[in-house]
Amino acid sequence: MYNPLVSHEEHKGSSRNETSWLRQIQALGYILFGKPEEGIRYVVQLLKEDPYKLHVREVRFLIKNQAFQEARDYLEDLAAEQVENSSEIKYFLAQCYLGQGLVGESRTAVQEALEIDPERAEYWDLLADCFLEQGQWQDATECLDKSLRAAPTRAETVFRLGTIYSYHGEHLEALRCFQGCCQLKPHNPVYWEMKAETHLQLEQIEQACRSFERALRYSANIDVAARLAYCYIQLNQVKKGIKNYELVLKHEPDHFDALCNLAAVYQNEERSLEALTLLERAHSVHPNDSILLNNLAYTLVHLGRTRKATEYYQAALRLAPDHPLIMYNMSVCFVRRGNWEEAVKILERLLDIDPEHAEAWALLGNIYDQLNQYDVATDCFNHSLKLA
Repeated sequence: MYNPLVSHEEHKGSSRNETSWLRQIQALGYILFGKPEEGIRYVVQLLKEDPYKLHVREVRFLIKNQAFQEARDYLEDLAAEQVENSSEIKYFLAQCYLGQGLVGESRTAVQEALEIDPERAEYWDLLADCFLEQGQWQDATECLDKSLRAAPTRAETVFRLGTIYSYHGEHLEALRCFQGCCQLKPHNPVYWEMKAETHLQLEQIEQACRSFERALRYSANIDVAARLAYCYIQLNQVKKGIKNYELVLKHEPDHFDALCNLAAVYQNEERSLEALTLLERAHSVHPNDSILLNNLAYTLVHLGRTRKATEYYQAALRLAPDHPLIMYNMSVCFVRRGNWEEAVKILERLLDIDPEHAEAWALLGNIYDQLNQYDVATDCFNHSLKLA
């Protein structure tokens, strides 16, 4: 039979639940309208009304909104009162400690949580965070390996492990991880992109090309198209490379890398005027890039505009005074203008920096040969051939 009467305790419980939900809705409203402090205040008040129970949703809310001290006060009081849910309480406390920069305390708390419940992947993830904060990346990778044993299909953990290996130059291990990510989530373009970049680090250009193609298939990322174009050029598939660079510039006309790299391709194809147009656009984007200024000058030399080229070389050297390539190219420019004296000065500076620069010795030998100083020229040629 239907009972219209409700016990006093049932009513209290119902009222408490309604209050809880109301406060959560109010908290969410304050956050959506740019008042997170008010939302945090509501949640803290809710926790004070029921301090002897672990309110997981509310604690996560506080931690997500960086209210670490408020969550910590509640959790520390709760830990002193009960042993139930102790592993989760310690885990949340560890998050609070880490958020406040207390790495040692966080590490201790999460290790205690793992002693109670060693099969929780998120606990191992947090311990990995602590080790990384302390600069112990090898220990962090061991933690992430254990996290994967607990949750072997979590591609995000595999990806994180790969980024750590990549950052520390362990490219083969990183590649193994990124390959695993691509197998777990084959439609994620970021995983394919990182796999491709790792192939490039290992000088595996064909594999990098295939991975960039997959990344581009699943996203419209213009930067990926630019990297794919670079791979095509490295594989001597020049038409494909040009097509992809043109695609990048169609969607993003001021894409600096695409402008510079396509200009270099045009220059190698003896299309110097087209190269110059692209380099001038790149110069308008980044006017103080020393390598760009060098490339502009180099293209101008090929177009016979050595006076203007000299100005760009001088600007490049003001930004990078001891750059061997810029110094060598500038000396070539001086030679083309017949300015032997300035060319010799630049080459002597270059050889003080890099005494084994064979091209500089050879060019210096040619200059002295033109000046009829044959003994000095011969000595320079011997240095160029490493016979001195």
